[in-house]
Amino acid sequence: MKHVKPFPDREIPDYDDEGLMVPPWVKYPNIPLGSIGWRMGSGETYWYKYVDWYKTTNDEIKKRVQEKYSAEGRWENFYLNLRD
Repeated sequence: MKHVKPFPDREIPDYDDEGLMVPPWVKYPNIPLGSIGWRMGSGETYWYKYVDWYKTTNDEIKKRVQEKYSAEGRWENFYLNLRD
Protein backbone atom coordinates (compact mmCIF):
# COMPACT_ATOMS: atom_id res chain seq x y z
CA MET A 1 0.00 0.00 0.00
CA LYS A 2 1.35 3.41 -1.00
CA HIS A 3 1.77 5.99 1.78
CA VAL A 4 -0.12 9.23 1.09
CA LYS A 5 0.91 12.45 2.82
CA PRO A 6 -1.92 14.37 4.50
CA PHE A 7 -1.08 17.50 2.49
CA PRO A 8 0.20 16.15 -0.82
CA ASP A 9 1.99 19.01 -2.56
CA ARG A 10 3.85 18.94 -5.82
CA GLU A 11 7.47 19.92 -5.36
CA ILE A 12 7.70 23.70 -5.58
CA PRO A 13 11.13 25.35 -5.53
CA ASP A 14 11.89 27.86 -2.78
CA TYR A 15 12.83 30.51 -5.34
CA ASP A 16 11.13 31.44 -8.59
CA ASP A 17 12.78 32.16 -11.94
CA GLU A 18 13.36 35.80 -10.89
CA GLY A 19 15.21 34.79 -7.72
CA LEU A 20 12.32 35.76 -5.45
CA MET A 21 11.50 33.42 -2.61
CA VAL A 22 7.95 32.15 -3.00
CA PRO A 23 5.59 32.90 -0.09
CA PRO A 24 4.37 30.11 2.19
CA TRP A 25 0.94 29.77 0.51
CA VAL A 26 2.64 29.20 -2.85
CA LYS A 27 5.21 26.72 -1.52
CA TYR A 28 2.62 24.75 0.47
CA PRO A 29 -0.79 25.53 -1.07
CA ASN A 30 -2.51 22.69 0.79
CA ILE A 31 -1.64 23.97 4.27
CA PRO A 32 -4.29 26.51 5.30
CA LEU A 33 -3.34 29.58 7.32
CA GLY A 34 -3.74 28.77 11.01
CA SER A 35 -3.03 25.07 10.49
CA ILE A 36 -0.66 23.18 12.75
CA GLY A 37 1.25 22.52 9.52
CA TRP A 38 2.81 25.98 9.94
CA ARG A 39 3.82 25.25 13.53
CA MET A 40 5.71 22.01 13.01
CA GLY A 41 7.56 20.12 10.33
CA SER A 42 8.46 21.42 6.90
CA GLY A 43 5.78 24.15 6.98
CA GLU A 44 7.26 25.68 10.12
CA THR A 45 10.80 25.45 8.77
CA TYR A 46 9.82 27.16 5.54
CA TRP A 47 7.74 29.81 7.32
CA TYR A 48 10.71 31.00 9.39
CA LYS A 49 13.08 30.77 6.43
CA TYR A 50 10.73 32.93 4.37
CA VAL A 51 10.18 35.53 7.11
CA ASP A 52 13.95 35.86 7.62
CA TRP A 53 14.50 36.24 3.87
CA TYR A 54 11.69 38.78 3.45
CA LYS A 55 12.76 40.94 6.38
CA THR A 56 16.33 41.17 5.07
CA THR A 57 15.39 42.21 1.53
CA ASN A 58 15.24 45.80 0.37
CA ASP A 59 12.01 47.69 -0.28
CA GLU A 60 12.24 47.26 -4.05
CA ILE A 61 12.31 43.47 -3.74
CA LYS A 62 9.50 43.51 -1.18
CA LYS A 63 7.39 45.51 -3.62
CA ARG A 64 8.13 43.04 -6.44
CA VAL A 65 7.20 40.10 -4.21
CA GLN A 66 3.94 41.71 -3.11
CA GLU A 67 2.99 42.53 -6.70
CA LYS A 68 3.83 39.08 -8.03
CA TYR A 69 2.41 37.13 -5.07
CA SER A 70 -0.54 39.08 -3.80
CA ALA A 71 -1.79 37.94 -0.42
CA GLU A 72 -5.51 37.33 -0.65
CA GLY A 73 -8.25 35.85 1.48
CA ARG A 74 -7.04 34.77 4.88
CA TRP A 75 -3.49 35.70 3.86
CA GLU A 76 -4.36 39.34 3.03
CA ASN A 77 -2.51 40.85 6.04
CA PHE A 78 0.52 38.61 5.73
CA TYR A 79 2.90 41.25 4.39
CA LEU A 80 1.62 43.89 6.82
CA ASN A 81 2.37 41.54 9.70
CA LEU A 82 5.99 41.23 8.55
CA ARG A 83 6.77 44.89 9.07
CA ASP A 84 9.34 45.65 11.73
